[in-house]
Amino acid sequence: MLKILLPLLVVLVLAGGLIYFRFFVSSSNVVSPASSQTTKEVFDEPIEVPKTLPEASVEDNVKALEKTVTDLVSEVNDLKAAPLSQNLDQRLKGVEAVVTELKVRVSNLEKGETTTQSTSSKSATAYIPLGSGGGGGDRDWTSNANYLVTIDPAEYPGYANMQLEVNFRLTQKSGTAYARLFNVTDTSAIKGEVSTTSDAFGWQTTYNFTLPSGKKTYTLQIKSTEGVEIQIQSARIRVNF
Repeated sequence: MLKILLPLLVVLVLAGGLIYFRFFVSSSNVVSPASSQTTKEVFDEPIEVPKTLPEASVEDNVKALEKTVTDLVSEVNDLKAAPLSQNLDQRLKGVEAVVTELKVRVSNLEKGETTTQSTSSKSATAYIPLGSGGGGGDRDWTSNANYLVTIDPAEYPGYANMQLEVNFRLTQKSGTAYARLFNVTDTSAIKGEVSTTSDAFGWQTTYNFTLPSGKKTYTLQIKSTEGVEIQIQSARIRVNF
């Protein structure tokens, strides 16, 4: 019986000590709110921060939005006032015009000719390059792929007439070499042709002619009476005003 009561007594003593410490000792160490603000221990204790901050008021949100809009309007006005943005389209069009002009000049140089047109309506001359190089030796008229151009007479207002000029030769003195301008669009030859019996290059010129109205494609055709090879250096159309 004593063995049972002794452990029970020890348990009761421990329980009583814990209860005393919990309710009497701990409560005596609690500091009132007024005194806690004046003691160093309270300042040293961690302060609990709320998990969520108070939301901004509607008025504050409206003011922030108005400021953002004002800043954006200011940036847009600055961009509009910048010279580069204001003149960008004009500068781009100017560059495109220069590039187009350079392409035309390069094309003319590759063909070995320079198109020149005077602003004067009298005694002016313009040259339309047809191409350069190539040749053939057929007895029948054959077109040369190196010579192809699209011409609209309306682009030469007030012109009087035109002439075909060809610098070509035979590779040997045998027979006659001929050249003419051919209308590919209407499949018809332009009246007038040039010829040579020389084995040296030289310019040959047709008599005057006019072209049919409208934009049409033209090519150069050649033939050799004896089937001798023909060599062409260049060809062009002379426009007389």
